[in-house]
Amino acid sequence: MLINNKIIKNKSNFLFYDYETFGLNPSIDRIAQFACVRTNINFDIIEKPIILYCKIPIDYFPNPESIIIHNISPQIVNTKGILECNLAKKINKIFSKYNTCIVGYNNIAFDDEFSRNLFYRNFYDPYNWYWKNNNSRWDILNLVRACCVLRPDGLNWPKINNIPVFNLEKIANINNIKLYYKSHDALSDVYATIAIAKLIKKKQLSLFNYFFKNRQKKEILKIIHLSNIKPLIYISSVYKNSNNNIGCIVPLFWSFKNKNILITFDLINDINRFINLNWQKNILNNNFLIYIKFININNSPLLLPINILKSNDIKRLNFNLIYYQKNFLNFKKYFLKIKNIIFSCLIKFYNNNMNYDINNVDTQLYKNFFGYSDLQNFKKLHKTPINKLKQFIFNDYRANELLFRYRARNFPEILNDLEKNKWNLYIKNIFNKNYILNYINQIEILLNKYKNCEEQKTILNDLLKYFKIIIKKNKI
Repeated sequence: MLINNKIIKNKSNFLFYDYETFGLNPSIDRIAQFACVRTNINFDIIEKPIILYCKIPIDYFPNPESIIIHNISPQIVNTKGILECNLAKKINKIFSKYNTCIVGYNNIAFDDEFSRNLFYRNFYDPYNWYWKNNNSRWDILNLVRACCVLRPDGLNWPKINNIPVFNLEKIANINNIKLYYKSHDALSDVYATIAIAKLIKKKQLSLFNYFFKNRQKKEILKIIHLSNIKPLIYISSVYKNSNNNIGCIVPLFWSFKNKNILITFDLINDINRFINLNWQKNILNNNFLIYIKFININNSPLLLPINILKSNDIKRLNFNLIYYQKNFLNFKKYFLKIKNIIFSCLIKFYNNNMNYDINNVDTQLYKNFFGYSDLQNFKKLHKTPINKLKQFIFNDYRANELLFRYRARNFPEILNDLEKNKWNLYIKNIFNKNYILNYINQIEILLNKYKNCEEQKTILNDLLKYFKIIIKKNKI
């Protein structure tokens, strides 16, 4: 039901959103469908839902397995959809309303990464949408996980082999959340997420309020004390459902590559074994990574003081509190040595590992932050006629290459002959003979796998037809 509740600057609200995508890599793959619903703090819907589709750029093909999941073909998005530059504009505007908490289900690990890369490719600040205008973000999957671990009463929990699973559809169904539910449909997922958040707030209000308050960096920092180290409970998927998603860590130091990442030692590990390892040898194969956890405090991590666990929680979770307490005492004896070993290991690790392709600017979001002058020019770019976009020259080389791709993907008609030749060479290079043969082979394997499933066969044949048309059009 839509509540007539006009959003004003001092009125907090939730913006629930979800993407269906053509793959899992946020820097390479593209968004197929976006859906969102805005609610007040009581989860009453205050705006009509929004659904948007995005046209596929000419230099990209969907991962064939993705369309099997959501049944959104290239033909659908190219008929119903808008250009990616316009999708970015609309979503950025939706996200930027005052006092909005932007929330989804697994959004921090998945959807938010697609949002960042969408804004990066289309000249919007990749980060300010979730802090500017008193905005924030949260993830209901984290809330669900915390509820299951700490206060499971009041909800039914789907299980496989007696181990809880956090699949959105399964949780909705087992808790009798009566919605029109179409699996892997963005709007259906949004409505299910709202209903689950509402249920947890009703059944476990104290837990809901605690984690809602502690979603923000300033609150999380209050329990992290590097000068007076204390063990902390860490609830995370890194510990797996079979281990009740819970562990015990000790903060070490802030990453020198990203001051929002806390480097911690995992107290499940044997301290004496760590100390006695030959680190001159082990540093080369990154063995130190099993001993630490990277915790990004901008991602609303579930960190709690160890004394929050009640005796019945400790028993139910099979949480070995005595082991962790003894291990922490041993850890304190060697704190400086452990800290120095891990610091040295991280220096070599960061020097040897890059999270982006040096030859593909689309993957280089995390190489650096854009400077102030470039960000100001991004704003000017969106007010500039498309035939004058070429005039922009940025300090950051990434933005200059992105601008060429932005123009070619969204407005190919404005390219001059030299630019058209450059773009055509780029297309032929990425869609080379090996790529074409491999892509067709992927589709044929799936067609054989789903030979008795008419729906899957139809959409795969649609994809194959689209692929051949684009390849022929580009004379590849």
